[in-house]
Amino acid sequence: MPDMPMPRSPEQLLEELFRVFPQYRTAYSGSIHDGPASFHSVLIDFTPFFGKLLVSFSEDQLKRFGALVSRAVDAGGPLENAFGTCLLEHLGQIRAGKLFRPYLSKVAREKTRA
Repeated sequence: MPDMPMPRSPEQLLEELFRVFPQYRTAYSGSIHDGPASFHSVLIDFTPFFGKLLVSFSEDQLKRFGALVSRAVDAGGPLENAFGTCLLEHLGQIRAGKLFRPYLSKVAREKTRA
């Protein structure tokens, strides 16, 4: 499966999360934050969902999401910062580190708190 283009806006990131995790589209009730969406607000909303349902995701979903996170980390910039601060640093808190870390690149794994 070819890589999808890197999301360039919070809305594109949200759509990519819906593609990888169709069940998130159903669970999503809109941002819990006031103001315009940001990469950070999208991932702050998504991270608890990811942690709660992690064990129910298919290997393909985890591979696709791991590839997205890893590509964002490799690219740097605002999306990398959002993944780092809103997801990767919190994998332990959402009990996702052990299951999800193997799907991340070495550079992305280094940003997690193992």
